Amino acid sequence: MLLSDPGRFIINALYLVPALMLGLVAHEVAHAAVAVARGDQTPRLDGRLSLDPRHHLDPLGTLVVFFIYFGWGRPLRLNPYRMRTSLDPALVWLAGPLASLLVAIALSIPLKLLLASGYVGFDSPLFQLILVAFYFTVVLAVVNIIPIPGLDGYNILGALFRRRYSRFFFRVDASRQTILVVVVLVVLFAPFVLRSSSLFDLFYDPVSHVLLGSSIRPIGF
Repeated sequence: MLLSDPGRFIINALYLVPALMLGLVAHEVAHAAVAVARGDQTPRLDGRLSLDPRHHLDPLGTLVVFFIYFGWGRPLRLNPYRMRTSLDPALVWLAGPLASLLVAIALSIPLKLLLASGYVGFDSPLFQLILVAFYFTVVLAVVNIIPIPGLDGYNILGALFRRRYSRFFFRVDASRQTILVVVVLVVLFAPFVLRSSSLFDLFYDPVSHVLLGSSIRPIGF
């Protein structure tokens, strides 16, 4: 989009900035809050309970948001041995996607009200601003559950099964960079195969149908 329609790219980027600040910060703070609640004070000491985006945004994870509409925050330091039970680390990693889903549910309310009112058009800046935030948080919630290294889904499996299947997780961790490169390439080239604007639409559309009653995507996404 940057090369084919730079004007649309800039508009999308402007809408994505508040979506990024809201969605990613809520996601990361949820991880930290559950970790602290379960006994590990490391995130508190690292400033990860703060709502200041500077404590949470990862430079690369923020940059890619403007190209693929998905990103990630800074790695969260945890000490699982300070937590109360062996299941607590899994709860920490589950908290992020759940928080993103709750934010998406909250954003769906004004979207439905605006649609029902008829006073604000689909292409109005206000509606698009909220819709982009909704899209981003839905994708952040659903995609993060996938068990791919670097995502919360993989961390949840690791928290639950790493001791039992340590050799398997060691091999996956050793190939983490290769796996991530393959995943990024799939995300970039899948639209040409699927004839869809984004691979993430496959995850977004079902949730949008449930929360909004139909699959409503932001303009240009």
